[in-house]
Amino acid sequence: MVETVIRKINNREGQAAVELAIVLPLLILILCGIVDFGWMFTNQNIIDHCAREGARYGIIHAADSGASTAIINYTKSLAPTNIASCLVITVTFTNPTSPRLGDVVVVVTGSIKALTPITGIFTSGKKMILKSSCTMKVE
Repeated sequence: MVETVIRKINNREGQAAVELAIVLPLLILILCGIVDFGWMFTNQNIIDHCAREGARYGIIHAADSGASTAIINYTKSLAPTNIASCLVITVTFTNPTSPRLGDVVVVVTGSIKALTPITGIFTSGKKMILKSSCTMKVE
């Protein structure tokens, strides 16, 4: 009788299932964090690139008529189609009367959706606001 009780106490058949139930939510949280961090990091690099190249385009074409619109259109054309629609681009010349004597400032802001619902818990509206600006001296 005592041996049967000891055998039942030492029975470990469901141990792996219990350990999996404890560890699985943490693993899913870490995996989703890695995926979303990579997604946001990639999009931040894209937005940085767009701002920098828009400013480079702006320093060359600052004296053209409609330069701001041309810079905005060129900057949007650099972004991939999945985020180009959510970009807000502002172009400012520090010397608006004579753009050749000042700087051009290009600010690119994007509202990027999180890929996983877990990251959406930590952000408002499941979107992250990514922003980049670049200032260059007009040539």
